[in-house]
Amino acid sequence: MRAGGVGMWFVLLFGLISLGAALRFALSPDPRRVDAVRDLTRATLFSVAAAVVSGFAAVGSKVPANPEWAMSPKIHLIVMEGISESLAGGILGFCLLSLTWMVMAVGHRRLGRELPVS
Repeated sequence: MRAGGVGMWFVLLFGLISLGAALRFALSPDPRRVDAVRDLTRATLFSVAAAVVSGFAAVGSKVPANPEWAMSPKIHLIVMEGISESLAGGILGFCLLSLTWMVMAVGHRRLGRELPVS
């Protein structure tokens, strides 16, 4: 969580809320709940984007502000490490989104079994 900065907490919060809503749908399938899960996953997706972009901004402002890093012959490695830490929010968020929609697939499967065949 430290690697991604403050944005990681928002990704985790929205991702867990999305996953919880998907679990509720999977346990008790109701087509009216699908839109809520879809909207929650959009919020998670936007929090992922905000976390990644803010991480890039932090790298872009902190590396030049530190003279030791800015003048280092290994600045490329410093920037690469910063970029990799910036992507931590994306890794967490996309894993949570994948789990959410996997659970939604289970709910859709169960919903299909409960619908009358016409």
